[in-house]
Amino acid sequence: MSEGDCRHCRKWGRCPGKEWYSFADIRFCVQQVFWLLKWAWVLRQGRWPAPETVVESGVRGKMSAGAPFAKAILIIAELDQRLARTGLRGELLVEQCINREKMDYLSDNAKDALYYVSGWSRNPRSFAQWLADRKYWRKPDKNIVKTGA
Repeated sequence: MSEGDCRHCRKWGRCPGKEWYSFADIRFCVQQVFWLLKWAWVLRQGRWPAPETVVESGVRGKMSAGAPFAKAILIIAELDQRLARTGLRGELLVEQCINREKMDYLSDNAKDALYYVSGWSRNPRSFAQWLADRKYWRKPDKNIVKTGA
């Protein structure tokens, strides 16, 4: 397992991200969703974004069954389905991913959409319910009464 092996990663919070992801890497973590949205225009053309630099020496692509465009279309279609549930915040996320260099520079509303659409599978809750639950769990509980006993 290599340092940046997305297939075995369970802690995206400490992940610095990568400049390029292969189809096999995609697990819909927040770093990957940001990257996918940045390259959505290429994916919509049925192509996988080419790495800007050589990935690793000795790494060769494998032949796979199916049309070459299928993987790109499959990924962007899944992402579009997830984003459709986020409304204006999803549109804001798409715009900011295109125009920002790093995920750290996203607005809070865009990050809400990013966290909602991330994850291996689609979120079963509506975006509004997910936001309400998130707000509830992040809010400090002011009803707790501390006693000196």
